[in-house]
Amino acid sequence: MNYRDIIGYSDKQPKKKIVKKRKPSVTEGLKKEFGDTINEGPAYEFAKEYKNLEKLQEEYYKAMVAFARKIGGKGFRKEAKHLERYYNKFVRFGWKEYLDDLYRKLQ
Repeated sequence: MNYRDIIGYSDKQPKKKIVKKRKPSVTEGLKKEFGDTINEGPAYEFAKEYKNLEKLQEEYYKAMVAFARKIGGKGFRKEAKHLERYYNKFVRFGWKEYLDDLYRKLQ
């Protein structure tokens, strides 16, 4: 005796259709609030060049580290440490901070 048939349940339950509500994107919300045109500032136009500068700085850092390791391995450890300190002081922190400040001002 099949109790499911007696109670009224069939073997296959009908699947309920679930309709997900789409949340409005942030851009749509901003368009409603401020109008159709959104000015993102000139920083958006310079994003590609900024990324290129960051990539080049990473390559420059890798080349400097390779050079410092090479001269450090040849017995010039003091000079290698001095090179790394000089890079960190002027290039890594000085130039990078200046570039980031400039980019923030453009936004």
